[in-house]
Amino acid sequence: MVKNLVRLFIATVFRILYRVDLSGVENVPSRGGVLLVGNHQSYLDAVVVGLSTPRNLTFIIHRKMYNHPLVWPIARMWRTIPIDAEASPRDLITALRDASSRIKDGEVVCIFAEGQLTRTGNLLPFKRGVERIMRDSDAVMVPFCIDGLTQSCWGRPWGKLKVPRPRLHRRPIQMRFGKPMKEGTPVHVARQQVSLLLTEAFEARREFARPLHETAIRALRCHPLQKRYTDHNTPKAIPNYKALAAVVVLGEKLKPHWGREKCVGLLLPPAIGSMAINIAALTAGRVPVNLNYTVGPDTMEKICDNARIRVVITSREFVEKIRMKLPDHLKVVYTEDIRDSVTSRDRLHGMLRGMFLPIRDLERHLGRKRRARLNDVATLIYSSGSTGVPKGVMLTHWNVLSNMLGTVQVFRLNKKDRLLGVLPFFHSFGYTVGIWLPFGAGIPVSYYPNPLDARALADITRRDRVSIIFGTPTFLSSYSRRLMGGEFGSVRAVVTGAEKLRDYIAANFRETFGIEPREGFGCTETSPVVSINCEHFRETGLYQKGHKPGTIGLPIPGVSTRIMDIDTGEELAPGKEGMLQVKGPNIMKGYHRMPDKTAEAIVDGGWYVTGDVAKIDEEGFITITDRLSRFSKVGGEMVPHIRVEQALQEAISLNEQVFAVTGIPDKKKGERLVVLYTVEKDEARKACDELPKMGVPGIWQPRFADFIYVEEIPILGSGKMDLKQLRQIALEHFGEEK
Repeated sequence: MVKNLVRLFIATVFRILYRVDLSGVENVPSRGGVLLVGNHQSYLDAVVVGLSTPRNLTFIIHRKMYNHPLVWPIARMWRTIPIDAEASPRDLITALRDASSRIKDGEVVCIFAEGQLTRTGNLLPFKRGVERIMRDSDAVMVPFCIDGLTQSCWGRPWGKLKVPRPRLHRRPIQMRFGKPMKEGTPVHVARQQVSLLLTEAFEARREFARPLHETAIRALRCHPLQKRYTDHNTPKAIPNYKALAAVVVLGEKLKPHWGREKCVGLLLPPAIGSMAINIAALTAGRVPVNLNYTVGPDTMEKICDNARIRVVITSREFVEKIRMKLPDHLKVVYTEDIRDSVTSRDRLHGMLRGMFLPIRDLERHLGRKRRARLNDVATLIYSSGSTGVPKGVMLTHWNVLSNMLGTVQVFRLNKKDRLLGVLPFFHSFGYTVGIWLPFGAGIPVSYYPNPLDARALADITRRDRVSIIFGTPTFLSSYSRRLMGGEFGSVRAVVTGAEKLRDYIAANFRETFGIEPREGFGCTETSPVVSINCEHFRETGLYQKGHKPGTIGLPIPGVSTRIMDIDTGEELAPGKEGMLQVKGPNIMKGYHRMPDKTAEAIVDGGWYVTGDVAKIDEEGFITITDRLSRFSKVGGEMVPHIRVEQALQEAISLNEQVFAVTGIPDKKKGERLVVLYTVEKDEARKACDELPKMGVPGIWQPRFADFIYVEEIPILGSGKMDLKQLRQIALEHFGEEK
């Protein structure tokens, strides 16, 4: 009787404050032994699970929580099993045997398999005690997930308890139960199922999401006097209300120029004006296409033709500086002309409309005909073309927003942080973290157009006290060579992506600046972040691993990954190398006007095929071993280019990229390796001669006759190696076949 009254009281209070979106409860058998296995986000998780299932549950909880004076009476009432990871092996085995015996007796036992409350926001490794509980039982294991409480007052993101705040609506919580799994299921399979459930649950967050331009406008209105933005032309930070006025005024001035065009080309470097024009275009119902200003005229022509771009917004000064000739059929609008036409009255009206006009009315004022939806295309980003013709990746508002939400949940940011915005907006990494992440995280940003101008970036970092830098390994290598150790004194985190972070680049950067660069991973098609190495979490008696050297980190919330056998298409166990596939709300809508390419890239109900060869370890950390396009089939064996490059670098102990490997056709072996190098010929010969001594397989060893000297390794504007140009140089040097 008392137990029922307690349950009724808890349920009543809980349903006043929270709204549970429940799915899959029918997967919990109505009778017989069951082990519920799931993630652990907050101190409220046991209540959520207990009220979501019709059957009585027995929980396995940490002894410290079990002994809490407020928890102990209820824990005793529900016959909870206390467990302590620091206890003796005998005590642990006793607790696990108790749980196993109760399942055999037909009870339902629930275990939060991570073993502790997540502080990093990631899904932590599952404890192997799950397998011990299920051993020799005829029961089933049912995976479940809880989402929505990590950043609540009951969660402890980064170890901090949040003060409860009044809410106008009940906090939504997602509760998902998966399909039952039989006894003997490995723990990594259970973790994978929970990860997939979390990906499904993450979709529910879109209920409270707003399109990108609405998110930006609301953020600017919320703190109008905060000074957040600087660039190379505006060294003194401008307040939010001025940035919002710039969005409105630019939208008004550009309205007659882009007319009825759906896609509008933007050929601009990272700057406040570029950010404002992107927001203005979305508010006006246009799709901004940030054009890659490092490509040649032929590629630019193909991009404009694919996107049907007829109007390009650019800067006269910028076009002259990069010496680019735009296609003749384009209507070019120069920002200098727009700026000269703006009056003080325009600025005042723009500020008033931006601050006080309802967003829907502001959209109509700038030319949008219908309300934006989250599934609408927000931008087209063209892939770098490192291996072929660029493809237009259609990213929706929800693609970018979900990626931003997942990144913010695991990447520790605070109000004192400031971002250095140097990545170009035509690159998906620069687009998401340079434009939208500052709005989602509420942090200021300092823009600069040239990511390789190390001296200027050091001055900006010192002036604005920049604390976060997102870059590429190529950019980091440049900073290490050109700057002194104290230049990045205010920086606390450096995250790199776009290409593999080589060990020697990381070591050189660490030795120069005392900062450990952390590698992340993403693709244009994934909006772009898939995984990231975040900070470790430590407190007395607790350690949660956030990053691991040599890996690309753990998947961000909402994203699931798997490794598939390249030949058979079967999912592989931890530690096995295969094709990396990604699933989540961040996966692109498709390739623009390329349905066949879209069908090849997105398979099996939403899994994106990255083209990267990788492995996932027992803790969930992902390691990229190579890219499928960076293999050569020599004599029937797949030879990885990246590993050959690494061996050559190690042979002469250099801390910068001086070797680049590509493959060309060969009549005898199918393909053969060609090495481009930038060092002295004797150094290159020495590296080649050292390969056999380093244990490199014979078929992986290129001949020195196949080495080509170049002034510099070809690099794309995104910071990636230009693989297409590498191969072209090799083919021109040796011919098509030999």
